[in-house]
Amino acid sequence: MKDIGHSCYAIWLLMGMCTLFSSGCTSTSNQGTVQSQFITHLPNSNFTPTTTLTVSADGADSGFNAYELITKGFGKGTIESPDLYVGNHTDVVHIVEDSDEVIGNHFVFLSHRDFDKDRNKASLDRQRNEIKTFGRSDPTLLGFQGETVQYQWRFKVSTEMKLSRKFSHFFQIKAKNATESNANGNDEQPIITLSGAQHPRTGNELQVRYNAGSKPSGERKKGEYLSRVDWDLITDEWVEVIVQVTYAEQGEFAMQLTRLSDQSVILDIQRDNIDMWRGNTHKDYARPKWGIYRSIADKDSLRAEEEQVRFADFTIRKGVMLD
Repeated sequence: MKDIGHSCYAIWLLMGMCTLFSSGCTSTSNQGTVQSQFITHLPNSNFTPTTTLTVSADGADSGFNAYELITKGFGKGTIESPDLYVGNHTDVVHIVEDSDEVIGNHFVFLSHRDFDKDRNKASLDRQRNEIKTFGRSDPTLLGFQGETVQYQWRFKVSTEMKLSRKFSHFFQIKAKNATESNANGNDEQPIITLSGAQHPRTGNELQVRYNAGSKPSGERKKGEYLSRVDWDLITDEWVEVIVQVTYAEQGEFAMQLTRLSDQSVILDIQRDNIDMWRGNTHKDYARPKWGIYRSIADKDSLRAEEEQVRFADFTIRKGVMLD
């Protein structure tokens, strides 16, 4: 596996709608890939995309490197890897590329218990290696009030990976509230997380957590688990995830996670009339984050060896709901 990944990037117009694509070029390592296209579609969804962006790897020996690719797709400043921050773990590139016979070319996110930190933060109880969209990203990659957005990707975790008793997030939906006001729940906590965690009674779990925001006083509202399943159902397997969100006070959230080897549906969540909006003005938005963001407060529950989480085909679609 090389230290730097590569991909191609193209922008094109179709039927009068601006559709963005960032995708891997054809390479010999992708020939014969078993799952080269997404297979998961939400049941009964009348979502029609108007814009789409996909960031895909194309192997370690051609095109842009991994950081260049992600920046081209999501915008400058969208990578939160330890090697990009002074005083953090700067001597290791933390997002690289690899290829296998199941998914083909993909990204590998790396995490090191004893060396990585959270960006340039002083806190030592957590570490982060994530990518995101944010204010400098194209507006088509952000979720504004009333909009419906889909996120789709593949990922794979190893049986050897150790989980914190607190959290190891692999995907987040985060709000950005410019005023940082509590009037509508603020943006401190993620709205949704897809995480792995140790549970004292049931062992390792894959969890989908929902945070309901805060009261105007600043007190956090009670959140909930939308789903909790056995971690072993996904280890050493490529899984595909699709998420659909309507960003509104009475919004909608759907998530389906499918194991590619046998197309078993591991998670299937559909929630209507759920508060998915934390904004106060038309400038506020929500955005996705992918990678490894984990607590190391219980350091002894983690292993010193490098952890790897594999990701492929980060996709963001904005669209409309047809009657």
